[in-house]
Amino acid sequence: MSKVRVYSIDKNERYQAVGDLFEIIVNLRTKKEVIDFLIGLFTPSEMLMIARRIQIAGMLLEDDNYEIIRKKLKVSNQTISKVEYWLKSDEQKNKIIVTKLNQIKKSSKGKLNRSVLDKFAHHRALKELIS
Repeated sequence: MSKVRVYSIDKNERYQAVGDLFEIIVNLRTKKEVIDFLIGLFTPSEMLMIARRIQIAGMLLEDDNYEIIRKKLKVSNQTISKVEYWLKSDEQKNKIIVTKLNQIKKSSKGKLNRSVLDKFAHHRALKELIS
C-alpha cells in the first residue's frame, strides 16, 4: 500500500476510518488477538515505526537527550520532538500510558516473550523483524 496523504482524504472519512481502527483495538481481548491483529494488518516497517516511538518515549522518560536517542535509534529530531510533545501535551491524559511504560521499562516483562512468537507460525514476520 502506498503512503496516504492525510489531508487529501475528507475529514469525516478520516475520522470514521481511525475511529474504526480504535474500536477494533479496544475490543481485542487477549494478547494473542492483539499480536495477530498487528501482525496481520501492519507491515514490519509500520510495526517498527510504532515500536520506535515507544522506545523514544521510554528514553525521554529516562532523561536521555535528543542526540543520544537519535544516534541509538537512528530517528530524526522531528520524530523525537513529536513524541516529547505527546508526552508533555496532556500529562493528565497520558499519565496512565506513561506509568505503564515506566513499569514495563523497570520490569523484566519489558522484554518481548519470544515463546509467544514461537507458538504461532504466522508470527514469524515479527520474530524475523526483531531477530
